[in-house]
Amino acid sequence: MEFFIRQGATDPILKMRLIDDGKNDKSSFNDLLENATITFDMFDVKTNEYSILGSSCLLSLRTKLFNQTTDELYITHRFTVEQTSIKGRFEGTITVTFEDSNILILPIREKLYINII
Repeated sequence: MEFFIRQGATDPILKMRLIDDGKNDKSSFNDLLENATITFDMFDVKTNEYSILGSSCLLSLRTKLFNQTTDELYITHRFTVEQTSIKGRFEGTITVTFEDSNILILPIREKLYINII
């Protein structure tokens, strides 16, 4: 997944949609997420040095107007001016720490690249 943002910008907001693969009970997983700590980390792909560690993320719910039963859940992160001050290509991860201390690191299927231009 590729995400682009201008140097020194705070918009657009990074959004990652949680995909319902049908393997878990969606409502109980959403309840677990509401009580979890969600953080964002980002490191430079050339130097492997972290530029963001433990920045907080939020949960956002989008209700589809055409079908009220299929809400979409997103994890969002708004960059600060300091976080986008250096141009480059970075890899980002989102860490979800549940109340029972289990940890889920996202994304799972493909890497998240942040391009500051």
